[in-house]
Amino acid sequence: MSLKKKIYRVAGLGEVLWDVFPEGKRLGGAPANFAAHAQQLGAHAFVLSAVGKDALGREALVKLDQYGIDLTGLLEIASFPTGTVSVDLDQHGNPSYEIQENVAWDHTPLQPSITNTAKHLDAVCFGTLAQRNKTSQNTIFKTLRATSDNCLKVFDLNFRKNYYHKEMLLQSFDISDVVKMNEEEFVEIQTLFSLPSNLQKGMMSLMERFDLKLAMLTLGRKGSIMMSQNDYSELKVNQSVQVKSTVGAGDAFTAAAVMGWLNQKPLDKIHHKSSDLAAYVCSQLDAVPKISNHS
Repeated sequence: MSLKKKIYRVAGLGEVLWDVFPEGKRLGGAPANFAAHAQQLGAHAFVLSAVGKDALGREALVKLDQYGIDLTGLLEIASFPTGTVSVDLDQHGNPSYEIQENVAWDHTPLQPSITNTAKHLDAVCFGTLAQRNKTSQNTIFKTLRATSDNCLKVFDLNFRKNYYHKEMLLQSFDISDVVKMNEEEFVEIQTLFSLPSNLQKGMMSLMERFDLKLAMLTLGRKGSIMMSQNDYSELKVNQSVQVKSTVGAGDAFTAAAVMGWLNQKPLDKIHHKSSDLAAYVCSQLDAVPKISNHS
């Protein structure tokens, strides 16, 4: 008789927003995308954030519900609008952003529905963008501290404009078990923390300094690197993929890695699954396209 597979409780903690493209809008925000991908990969996923009590907020709730996401920790607040971001894609599908300020997710209040959810999580993913406002930053760290010791805390760097600084990064690394970065972000981290310029040595130094369990580095067309405390994996990217949009690809990569780690898969297998899912997302315009299986 086969044992029933555990359903892990996983949350995206931070921003929920609408990405507004020239041709229309799509629900986004790295934590929301992460949660939606994790849900498709078999998790019981939550989004811990806030939307406005407005038409865009109601539409966001409907969309997240369609993804199957648990909305217990998603708050509606009347005093600020639902977040939006203007997005333009270049000829290679790479985005540039204009992020609206002073929106609902900037002012996510710490409420029992969030902290009570946090106590039972197996993994939670957070980033830098939602820390730009002291209210949401305070909620993020109190929520992270409300999780159990066994909860995997995943720091997904998402550098935007001047919405990050060294003190924020130190605090985030200190509380994290896992870090995920792209190449530009890692170059910035190498400079800020005086890490070795070699990618592998720099990642190893970062892991040792903050006692991380897993570090992930995406390198665009050059592939990606994953490193645990006792294993290393480097992959080239499938050059045959026709890139339509890179929006959501990094979040898919992170979600697949987290689910693989929770299910105690070998690092190389985790890496291949993460890379394949990210490549598939790049071939689609939607940041969270439907996937056919949870394998």
